[in-house]
Amino acid sequence: MDYMIAAHHIEPQAIVSIRDRRTQDDLPGFIKAAIPELMGRLRLLGVAPSGPPFVIYHDFGADGIDAEASVPIREEIATAGQIGSRVVPAMTVARTVHVGPYEKLGDAYAALWSWIRSHGFEIAGPVRERYLNGPGERVPPTEYLTEIEMPIVPVVIAAPV
Repeated sequence: MDYMIAAHHIEPQAIVSIRDRRTQDDLPGFIKAAIPELMGRLRLLGVAPSGPPFVIYHDFGADGIDAEASVPIREEIATAGQIGSRVVPAMTVARTVHVGPYEKLGDAYAALWSWIRSHGFEIAGPVRERYLNGPGERVPPTEYLTEIEMPIVPVVIAAPV
């Protein structure tokens, strides 16, 4: 699959979120439970999401994956229990859209990493997967749309003095 990749500036974004460290096998269950919980909290408060849900992947380690299931909102809200609210700072990202099942997302990641290196950038923060459609929307896995964003900065090469 060919991926269209480009750099984009993202403005600061208020989110409501649940963050946890999970094993690779537990991650899908965490996301499937967290997103409806976040949407329920928003409904309770009468707050509409300002875009599709996404997951911020803070760390991939031997002890699991530090993931933050998130829903964008217009402004921070009151928190409750494990649900938090914060503003994600502005950043520049390399972005692409993957069409197809989640099991094939690795292809999009590989294309992004290659693009980032070949364009003189390096990754500068947690990766995000934004779910433009997916399970529960009567969309077959072959038609899932997942936007992947990697924060980037130009590679700085120190010159000798």
